[in-house]
Amino acid sequence: MTLWDVPGGQSVIVTALDAALDPSVHSRLREMGLEHDHAVHCLRRGPFQGTLVVAIADCVYSLEQQIAKKIQVKPL
Repeated sequence: MTLWDVPGGQSVIVTALDAALDPSVHSRLREMGLEHDHAVHCLRRGPFQGTLVVAIADCVYSLEQQIAKKIQVKPL
């Protein structure tokens, strides 16, 4: 399952980042806390397949669909 598949209000654990991600994007995601075994809470999805809003620790981020689909997760 990818982060994009997670419904609003649900928490998950990151299992992997796609190896095909651009190195700068991969690095930024890790800086944000999207790393193996870290918890992510999906807050909401924007209308019309818009951005995905997630909370990681005490920070809130918005991710585009193409990035969220490259983050593998499992239920908490």
